[in-house]
Amino acid sequence: MKKIHWILFTTLILLVFSIYIPSINGEQVKVAWLKIEGYISPATTEYVKRFLTERWSNYDIFLITLDTLGGEAEATLEIVKHIQKSERPVVCLVYPEGANAMSAGTYILMACRIAGMAPYTQIGACQPVVGGSPVNDTKTINFLTEKIASLARMNNRNESVAKLFVTKNLVLGPEEALNRKVIEVVARNPREFLEKIDGWSIMIGDKMVKLETRDSLIIEVDKPINIYFMEALSNPLISSILLAVGIMTLILGFASPGWGAEVAGGILILLGLIGQGFDVNLIGLILIGIGAALLAYEVFTHTFGAVAVGGILSLGIGIVLIAGSPPREQFISQLWFNELLSTISIILIVISFFFGFIIYKAIQAVRSKPYLREIPSEYGKAVDPISPGVEGYVKLDGELWRATSKKEVRPGQRIRVVGKVSDVLLIEPVEEE
Repeated sequence: MKKIHWILFTTLILLVFSIYIPSINGEQVKVAWLKIEGYISPATTEYVKRFLTERWSNYDIFLITLDTLGGEAEATLEIVKHIQKSERPVVCLVYPEGANAMSAGTYILMACRIAGMAPYTQIGACQPVVGGSPVNDTKTINFLTEKIASLARMNNRNESVAKLFVTKNLVLGPEEALNRKVIEVVARNPREFLEKIDGWSIMIGDKMVKLETRDSLIIEVDKPINIYFMEALSNPLISSILLAVGIMTLILGFASPGWGAEVAGGILILLGLIGQGFDVNLIGLILIGIGAALLAYEVFTHTFGAVAVGGILSLGIGIVLIAGSPPREQFISQLWFNELLSTISIILIVISFFFGFIIYKAIQAVRSKPYLREIPSEYGKAVDPISPGVEGYVKLDGELWRATSKKEVRPGQRIRVVGKVSDVLLIEPVEEE
């Protein structure tokens, strides 16, 4: 009887595996879940661009969930452009319940092939705002109105209602948005959303694609560390502070020449420019170049770590910004660029650790107590000029020692050791015969 139970149990296990294993070996559709939350900035653009770029992704469908009150117009239009260029379906859901996709978020929602909203969410209010005041310039309003209408037209939505989001600051909830045909689905969560659109056919480029999303595998895409770093730098307040402090530090450096203030001011200004919409890859490359140049200067001038610290900081920040971020297509599109960049980053990281270790050892040596030992020889030569009250170095059997004298001693003059106080030798000059 026990043997029969064991056979039935084994058969059941094999049956479960026979059903489960094929689903993870390529039959299950993989959905990348990207979350756009908070202020839309250049960091948001980099986050979306990274995963929508064909050569960087192994996903079948992209699901974007929105919870934002808006953000920068340029960053939003860049995100829309990447959604439109995507060779794989991009669908969107305003989620979770009670979330918003206002202003810039509505443009992103309209750009996606299928748009959905969770209960108690809102979209709309797309009139642009600059410095806290609504923009009424006809040129800007007309452009944004036609832009959102073209996105609605592309995805077979109600153009007239889409225009009202800009011209009348229209705000809609999920049921009204569905009735007025600016969205296609109302769903409580991403799983329900994907189940409702299962079997739908959408146009991607010149091809009709049928969605098979009922039993799809949803994979939450974690933001890389450089995206979190960029989000902090893209905050308008932080960006303004970095620029102001950087400019003042740079002025201080020019007023009191030296490496420290100039380097710090330059790095702060470059970081502040990220929040103003400057290309992150370019800023990262500049910081890496500055870091490499400072480390090279350290090698040839031996400033005992002062320049190397700035070089390591610049290198580290540059590598964090640029790591994992695909280059702009108009700059270079070959995959080998990414491999070359990864190799260079690894080399620079190793160099940074090397110089960091040297600086650590130098600081440790400076802070350590002197090692007192027997004087190697009674006679030697002065290296520095030494006079009463002024210490200098002397060389005894190839070793340098600190010394002082009651008489004037010239560099290169022969000396004799007459005593020792702590680690300082007492010497006297030996007159040449």
